[in-house]
Amino acid sequence: MIVKDSEKTSHISRGLVLLMATVCGFTVANVYLNQTLLVSMSTSFHVSAASIGIIATLAQIGYAIGNLLIVPLGDIFERKKLILILSFAICIVLALNALSINKTWMMVTSLVLGIVTVVPQIIVPLAANIASDHSRGKVLGNVAIGLVCGILGARLVSGFIDVHFGWRMVYWTSAVATLFMILLVYVYFPRSKGGNATSYKHLLMSLGPLFIKERALQKACVSPGMMFASFSAFWTTLVFLLHKHPYSYGSDMVGVIGLVGIAGAFATLIIGRLIDTKGAKFASLLCMSVSLLAFIGLIRGGYWLPGLILGALLITVGTQANQVACQFTIFQLGEEKRSRLNGLYMVSTFLGGSLGSYMGLLAWSKWQWHGVCAIAILMIVISCCSLISINIPKKTIGNFTNKKGSNM
Repeated sequence: MIVKDSEKTSHISRGLVLLMATVCGFTVANVYLNQTLLVSMSTSFHVSAASIGIIATLAQIGYAIGNLLIVPLGDIFERKKLILILSFAICIVLALNALSINKTWMMVTSLVLGIVTVVPQIIVPLAANIASDHSRGKVLGNVAIGLVCGILGARLVSGFIDVHFGWRMVYWTSAVATLFMILLVYVYFPRSKGGNATSYKHLLMSLGPLFIKERALQKACVSPGMMFASFSAFWTTLVFLLHKHPYSYGSDMVGVIGLVGIAGAFATLIIGRLIDTKGAKFASLLCMSVSLLAFIGLIRGGYWLPGLILGALLITVGTQANQVACQFTIFQLGEEKRSRLNGLYMVSTFLGGSLGSYMGLLAWSKWQWHGVCAIAILMIVISCCSLISINIPKKTIGNFTNKKGSNM
């Protein structure tokens, strides 16, 4: 069966939603695998820990590039085929990552891996289009939970494998898992025909005018970009903090703390109720304030494990709430251009993430943990100021969230 973008199915099975969430989680994890491996890589390549941090930044820059150049193709090409092609490319690049012999090789392959790992941002518009109007929010929310679990779960798995088998085995394991995902996608994913009959050149040329025309898109891009920047600054530098006194932990401990972050993603169930009653903007600003207070507390509390764990939880909750409100805002701008809207949105988000990784590492090299917290606080303040100017209809957002999570 081929589902056109203009058609809605009356029902989308729970199994398919679960599979979409799983594929999104396993795929997006590839962008974040390196964050717990930086210390091991620096030892392997005989470079400084601060120097190897560029790998994490390049992976997120690559993801932003992929969202700009590849994700919009979902508006004109059959999405299932596009997902399969990209998944095969991911397997190849993961193998090249595992075979890296120096920092330069790893930098190049990490950038390319980020570019091809945009499968989740093709799946999300696919899920939005095949779901019925009354269930779209629930479907997107469930798929989003898979994304967040993938982002944070990557640190747990990669840290464990790194400690016991080395960092190269992390990439080999991910390559095998991706091959399994390819089989599931081929068997169970529906085909979906894009509804925009235009050339790739014109599709890309339409991105600029689309961004200039849609004021809501412009505003919705800044806020999550800065929030994700603070999120990335925290998680990128956490491995360095945990290797120092008073912790002296291994890479696997980052993953354990990441489990708390996953719990924070499910806390968006409560946030959804708040959005229903008070509006998305109120809920987002409240959660961003919580995230802001978390970083303020982490200036000193980061050296105390319970305080660090609580901070990780609150930072995740704050980031998810903002993502929920902003992404639904852009999805309301037009069904026939959802892939392009989502691509532009995710470009800003992951450019923010790459900025956060870079600034976090820079702050760490100069001022250690206090500098990381200070730069994250500044980013959240900028995000709050941007969100205040976004006009998000309270009732509509409440219907969308359906008490679910975000889409990173």
